[in-house]
This record gives sequence, C-alpha cells and structure tokens, in this order.
Amino acid sequence: MLSQVILSLQLPFAVIRLVIFTSKRRFMGEFVNPLWLKSLAWEVASVIVGLNVWLLLQSLVNLSHSDCQSAAS
Repeated sequence: MLSQVILSLQLPFAVIRLVIFTSKRRFMGEFVNPLWLKSLAWEVASVIVGLNVWLLLQSLVNLSHSDCQSAAS
C-alpha cells in the first residue's frame, strides 16, 4: 500500500511539468495549448495534487493506527 502512495506522489511532478511545457509557445509553436485547455489542465493537476495529499494523510493515519494496535498487543 505504501508503495502505491509513493508512486502516486510522483504523478503531479510529471503532470505539472507537462502542462507548463505544452503551454509555452516557444516550445510548442502553433500547437500551444489554448487558454481554455490551460485552465482545464491546471484544474486537473490541482485535483491530482489534492487527492495525493488526502491519500498521503490517510496512509499516515492508518500507519499510525496499526502501530498503536501492534504496540498494545
């Protein structure tokens, strides 16, 4: 489970850099993202980051609960 959390935390780094790269006319030329797509991409990236923060917090809480239960046994 913890390995999945770590892998999912890497996703925002790729998504954010991809949005930045594809939004620059210098790199993309005529294929640059239009404004509506930039807005949508940043919203999706924000949701991914938010879900990753929630997943990390849930994993840490579950990890601490399992440590407390094993210490009490």
